[in-house]
Amino acid sequence: MPRPADAGQGARGSRHLPSIGGGISRSRYILIARILHWVLSIGMIAEIILGLYSDGLPYGAGQAAAHVTFLYSIHKTAGIALLAVAILFALWLQLGSRRPAPEGRIGWDHALGRLVYWGLFVGMLAIPVTGPILHGNGPSWGYAPILWPWGDRIPGVPDAFAATRTVSAFHVQSWWLFAGLSIVHTLLWFRRRHLRRRYGAGPRPVGLTVGAKLLRLAPWGGVLMWLAVAVLAA
Repeated sequence: MPRPADAGQGARGSRHLPSIGGGISRSRYILIARILHWVLSIGMIAEIILGLYSDGLPYGAGQAAAHVTFLYSIHKTAGIALLAVAILFALWLQLGSRRPAPEGRIGWDHALGRLVYWGLFVGMLAIPVTGPILHGNGPSWGYAPILWPWGDRIPGVPDAFAATRTVSAFHVQSWWLFAGLSIVHTLLWFRRRHLRRRYGAGPRPVGLTVGAKLLRLAPWGGVLMWLAVAVLAA
């Protein structure tokens, strides 16, 4: 999942960061960001597992049907909660100070990390959003109700759009991309940890490099990869 942008700035990042109602220290900012990060990460993994498990159950009648319906209700309710956490996390990341933009050429792992960051950033919002649209305005409306006291329908979303195959297929198939990005994100984290232990603050081997200006395209790359999923799912 996306990590706080200033998490590796060292002691110079100890200045106060802007926040509502006063200042917040760098250590507290990172602590809250990490809590949101892990709540969202564990929640998304659990949601994917629960959704795949529920899809694999035979839909029968009586107690079997009630069991599947209950699991889908949990899946949908938890998805709404994760959407709220994702929005809060996205807003919280914007409070952090930004590193100076690198110049010249950068290592391939840094460039790939930024692309994966934006892919996960877009995905953590796109996947939970399509769930309520599909459930509240699509053909599955009324099945496995969300466990909250409000209505399920999403205002402003046309039923014709929610009923398209693109929305349904995107929500069902998007976990492949999200899982792949999460794996790469984890591998890059282990690589950075290994390099820190081996080289400390000294120079590290770079290997293949790319132009630093390509980092400006990383947000667009994050959006495009999810648009590709939508196109392929249509």
